[in-house]
Amino acid sequence: GAGPRFALTFDDGPSPRNTPALLDVLEGHRARATFFLMTGRARRHPDLVRRAAGAGHEIGIHGGVHVPAWSLPRPLFDRELTCAIASVTAAAGRRPSHYRAPFGLLFPAQTRWAREQGVTAVLGSIYPRDHAARSAAEIVARVLPRLVPGAIVILHDSSALGDADRTATVGAVDAILVAAADRGLQATTVEGLVAEAS
Repeated sequence: GAGPRFALTFDDGPSPRNTPALLDVLEGHRARATFFLMTGRARRHPDLVRRAAGAGHEIGIHGGVHVPAWSLPRPLFDRELTCAIASVTAAAGRRPSHYRAPFGLLFPAQTRWAREQGVTAVLGSIYPRDHAARSAAEIVARVLPRLVPGAIVILHDSSALGDADRTATVGAVDAILVAAADRGLQATTVEGLVAEAS
């Protein structure tokens, strides 16, 4: 029910090294995306958060510590979400509605805990392992065969281990958006997919 749309999503940012370049590429294609931000980075780079939000991108949360969320007991899980929501809300000027857990796995109870805090857990349908790819072409080759309406592509604009170079991801996003347009597909936010399917 998403229509001719798919979602591009980016984890681990914002990154002063990579996020501005991604925002430029997205703007050039008039595309929207969802950025799942790390708490500390959102606090350190509120200008990037504001720029992304101001351009119409969705700002979600990815947590404060990049450890598997399923390993956290409820008090720590709740604290992770509370701090992340507060930091992203302060930086973006809008409360986030979506959460992607580090490493993507949650117990069913944890998805309920997230909903109790007002955020919906989001995974994805295409995971091209861009963080480990050597080139944009490699990432594109992993994405395009599976790019269909309603797809959610998981990419990275930074790294849990530091501000890694994501030049390959930036180049891949440009190529993916060109190919998507040729197929009649438009990149939107997770929020946009949900709204379209409702």
